[in-house]
Formats: sequence, structure tokens, C-alpha cells
Amino acid sequence: MGRLTTNQALAVAALDRLRAAGVRTFCVCPGGRNAPLVEALDELPVGFAEILSFFDERSAGFFALGRARRDSAPVAVVTTSGTAAAELLPAMVEAYYSSVPLVAVTADRPRSSRGSGAPQTIDQADLFGTYATLSLDLEHPDDVRDWPALEGPAHVNICFSEPLLAHWNPTGALAPEPTAPPPAPATERFTGLADVESFLAGALAPLVIVGGLCEPGDRELAERFCRALGAPVLAEASSGIRCAPGLRQLRSGDAGARRGFERRLFDSVIRIGDVPSFRTWRDLDVSLSAPVLSVSRKPWRGLTRGTHVRVPAGVPLPLPIAATGAAGRSVQELLDWDCRLREATDRLLDALPCSEPSLVRRLSETIPPGSFVYLGNSLPIREWNQFATFSDRGFAIGENRGANGIDGQVASFLGWAKSDVENWAVVGDLTALYDLSALWALRHLSGFRLRVVVINNGGGRIFQRMFQNARFQNRHTTGFEAWAAMWGAEYHAELPSGAVGPSVVIEVRPSERETDAFWTELTEETRR
Repeated sequence: MGRLTTNQALAVAALDRLRAAGVRTFCVCPGGRNAPLVEALDELPVGFAEILSFFDERSAGFFALGRARRDSAPVAVVTTSGTAAAELLPAMVEAYYSSVPLVAVTADRPRSSRGSGAPQTIDQADLFGTYATLSLDLEHPDDVRDWPALEGPAHVNICFSEPLLAHWNPTGALAPEPTAPPPAPATERFTGLADVESFLAGALAPLVIVGGLCEPGDRELAERFCRALGAPVLAEASSGIRCAPGLRQLRSGDAGARRGFERRLFDSVIRIGDVPSFRTWRDLDVSLSAPVLSVSRKPWRGLTRGTHVRVPAGVPLPLPIAATGAAGRSVQELLDWDCRLREATDRLLDALPCSEPSLVRRLSETIPPGSFVYLGNSLPIREWNQFATFSDRGFAIGENRGANGIDGQVASFLGWAKSDVENWAVVGDLTALYDLSALWALRHLSGFRLRVVVINNGGGRIFQRMFQNARFQNRHTTGFEAWAAMWGAEYHAELPSGAVGPSVVIEVRPSERETDAFWTELTEETRR
């Protein structure tokens, strides 16, 4: 093997370190400055890595985020310099708050160019600040060292000099077979069980709110704890226990929780899993003063107060079943009221079949059992949690709830999609408009069964309910048939009843009249 130029040696060393750290998928946005990385990746032996090409850095970042979540492994997205690198910020923010090992590999001009205003030159060192748990700025092969285990988002900035590919040695890009990923750093002895037991000792009438649970065994432990505790439970679909039998579920969602607090039936709140989307949780920072305990794999309390127990990977959730009967005073009156409200809700769903909540219920009953279902932020996730069937259909639920944004939702879904089941995304119209380039990734998903459901309510309906002010809405009359055609996907203007192709866009348009009537009548029922 001949002598390598600095650019080639740097690219090969960085890629070898990435693969040694566990990266097996590279989402590549080719450009001028990242040519050494593109060339080195192209020369890797078959099977060493999955290399997927993208033209849009923003969508590539969210696709990589979804793939990292699907595979529980780090995924790299490779960009050129300048604003191309900055396009990764939204995905890095989401990865940070979701604790996902997304790796931003950004090519850069030499350090001497910084501050000069040279074309495609910005200050990329530490570009993502807080949102990269590891940030490296490399200009020479000697700068590349062993990297720690990638447990959150990382940024690897690599400075290449011109001429970028001069004297390239084709055999020099063949890095050795990757070694095993480095072990995670040793953690201190976990003491969270004592904190949980101490809180439970004073929690005579708790409400349990269960957010997303993804680590194997967490759902079983959470379900067993809730059943033994006997307290009312408010569970997200992503918890995996929303449809579990034998729990004292508040099936009316936030309405039941709000009534419980109004009747002073709860003296505390126990959160299990990720930060929930329920309004009740947010109100604990605004209008509800109950003590709060959070037991989560993530470092985020999700509130400005409360006791937070972060559980390291591999350590079982500290949810003792010895606290049996901690529900204390009877909440049967609340559960009876909740049941009556749920029955009234079901009657409204039947009476107003073209309302948005009714369409969400129908979706939950139509999607084949065992499917992967990705829930978009804003209204879809909230309406699914409140109105989806409580029959257990064995769905695996995905969602980006780190930063709660609507950007990159379709791209994340496609990255997260699985080859052995049907994959369904349920997103709003503004969410789809925000991610129009995402369907580029269909070329990388041959053989996958993909269904993107766009609930097109004309834009911003959640803000109409929140503020009753048209200025908070983005009203439009745009449809999505041309979007599907642009990327070669099949299009349906309603839920199909027969066989469909591999990639499908389904646009459903709820009736505004029926939707408004539904919410008006449900509000009246809730006040009874």
C-alpha cells in the first residue's frame, strides 16, 4: 500500500474509528468538501457498512435518527461544510433529548480558513454545542484516537485541505475489519430503589402516568407494578401497557385525571418512562401541586420540580410490587365516571364518523395487528392516545418526543421502518408539508411495506382549539396526491379497503363541522 495523503489517511482513520464505535449505517449527503469521506466509504468492502445517499441533509439527519432508534445502534450522517452541516441541528436536538446515538460527521475547510468568510466556511467546531455529548475537531490523522462508547449524539468535524482527492491510493481506503464497540463506561452503584421506596411510603393515593418504554423488560415491570399498586393509570400508547388488562386505566385520558385532581383523589404522581404528552403532566408545573416521582431511562425530569430517578441501561426499573395497595382511599367513583365518559365518547365517535377523532379510532381498528405505527407530534399522538381502540392489536409504537417538534417526522418514520411488518405513519398535514423531501428515502427501502397517513384538516387545528384565534393557524387547501406522484408512491384519498402497493400515501380529510361538533359535545359530557 502506497503512502496516503493527509486527507485520505484522515478520512480512513475517522471511518475506522466510527465503525469500531458501532456505526454500521452511513447516510451520506455528497458534496465537494466531504469528497474524501465519500470516496473512502465507496471503497469499503461489501458488507462492512450500509451506505445510503441523500440530497437533503435535514431529512438525512432525521432518517438516521429513526434508523438509530430502530437498530439501537449509532448511525452516522455525513455532510459537506457550511450551512449543510447546520441543517443537522434539528435532528441533533431531537437525538439529545431522546438519548439517541446520532453521529454528525461534518466535513470542514482547514482551521486556518475560520473567520475568513471563505465560501462554505463557517465555524463548525462545537457547532452543536450542548446537543452533542461528544464533539471532536480533527485536522490530522494523529488527532484520531479511540472514542468512548456513543450513548448520545456526537459530532465529528473533519478538516480537509485542497486538493481534496489528489494522489488518492485506491487500496489505502480499505480499513481493517471493525473491532467490537468499546464498552460503556462503568456506572456507579445504582441506589434509585431507596428513592422510589421512600416516595411510595408517603404516596397514599397516587396517579400513575406511563410514558414511552422501549428497553426489554420495562413494560412487563411497569405493568406488574401498576397492577399491584392498584392506583389509576394514565398510559401513553408508546408505553406498551395502554391496552393491558387488569389495570385501573383512565380511558378518558386527561379528563379523568383532571377530575381526580378536582375531587382531591390524588395526593401524588408517579411517572414511569419517557416524558408524557398528556396535558396533565404539563399542568404539574402550572396548576397542580402534587409531589412527583419520575422513574426513567432518560435524564430529563420533564418538569421544573420533583424527584427524578434515572435508571441506567441494563438495570431493571426499580418498581417494587411490595407496595401493593398503595392506592389508599377509594377512587371507584372516579373510575365509574371515567367509564361513563368513555361510553359517551364512543357514542360520539359512532354518531360523527367523519370527525377527526372518529377517523383516528377507525385507523387504530384498520391497521393490521402487529404493525409498526409511528405517531406524529401535535394532534395525531394526542388523538391516538385518547381515541384509539383499547383492544390490544400488538402494535409497536414509535414517536419523536424528545423536543416535541413536527419537523423530520416522515423521515424518522422511514428510517425506523422494519422490513418484516407493515409500517404506518400517522401525521398531520403541516407535518407532512414540513418534510416533503423525506420520501426520497423510499429508494432505500425496497421490499418494505410503507403507509403514510396524512390527516389533512387544513392546517393548525390544534391552535384553533388552544387559542380560538385564526392568527395561530396556517390555513391552506393543499392536497398530497402530487406529493405521492413525485416520489412514485401510490395515493389514496381515503383508507383503502383492499390490497395496496409497497409505498402508499393515504390522505384523509376530516369534516370540520363534525369535528367541531364532536369537541363541543365531548366538552359538555365532561362537565357532567
